[in-house]
Amino acid sequence: MIDTLTSLRFIFATMVFGAHCYVIDGFFDAHFFKEGFVGVSFFFVLSGFIIAYNYQKRLQDKKITKRTFWVARIARIYPLHWLTLFLAAISGGYVVASGVLDWFGHFLTSLTLTNAYIPEAGYFFSFNSPSWSLCCEQLFYICFPFLVPLARDWRRLLGVSGLAAALIVAGMYFTPENDIKGYWYVNPVTRLPDFLVGMLLFRLYERLKDRNIGRLQGSLLEIGSVALFLAFYFGAAEIPKVYRYSCFYWLPVAAVLISFSLQKGMLSRILSNRLLVAGGEISYSFYLIHLFILLSYAEWQKETGGHIAWYIAVPLLFCVVIGLSLLSYRYFEKPMNKRVKSLLNR
Repeated sequence: MIDTLTSLRFIFATMVFGAHCYVIDGFFDAHFFKEGFVGVSFFFVLSGFIIAYNYQKRLQDKKITKRTFWVARIARIYPLHWLTLFLAAISGGYVVASGVLDWFGHFLTSLTLTNAYIPEAGYFFSFNSPSWSLCCEQLFYICFPFLVPLARDWRRLLGVSGLAAALIVAGMYFTPENDIKGYWYVNPVTRLPDFLVGMLLFRLYERLKDRNIGRLQGSLLEIGSVALFLAFYFGAAEIPKVYRYSCFYWLPVAAVLISFSLQKGMLSRILSNRLLVAGGEISYSFYLIHLFILLSYAEWQKETGGHIAWYIAVPLLFCVVIGLSLLSYRYFEKPMNKRVKSLLNR
């Protein structure tokens, strides 16, 4: 694993946390925080890079089978997803549904990670709403072994990705405002190009990783990529949101990812800090747990009329999420990963 990219997972997960803090205080209902949904785009592009980094050659050389790959990914995403889904279902406040049959329909699609294919917020944001992104990841994992032959030739992969990008931009332009989230933000099929961008970046990484890049050059690349990302981030308010959901951020996210994957600059030394890497390791738990905690606190505020200043409440809630994520990672996520692999590989 590349430590700098693991640390970036934590940083972008924190941005998603900030994007959701508006549920507890209006201070966070501002572009600086709410634009943090870009963290999801980063995760999708990173997923394409890391999956290619870990599995592409092994699948090409037939050192592992498709089944082994799929089992590894099931063991990675499903145990914690099901745990948080059941907790959300038991709590009773995280689904929009009318009637028992409708409730079970929402639950079944969430259980099988198919809810994001239905362009209705009542489905794709039901129960533990961040789990919609796992629907996308599941499609990426299903497709990846079949994309490996395509990835042998970077020109062919680039051509397919370019065609997909052109179709997406055209489709976004003609989509009514009320439908953009259902069709372009959460839909797994239309988020597949994000994953392809990550696969393309891995091919670029292969060409650059052994280059003699000095500390100064590496530092300039990293600083430049961060500056580019921030320019896009702060200038995004003028861009229609439909593009910001994915394609607008491909370039700056790609620049950040490739520059830090090389681990040549001074910023990489900072991101290689053990605590930041540990934060990246628990980022999956953090991502699935954080909104549950924020919404629970918001409900407490509503029911009791209690109020704690946001500059006290948010750091406390952040620490609670970190603590729960550490416990989840160590005592549930890792053990269940091993158990599911063992069970399915029999």
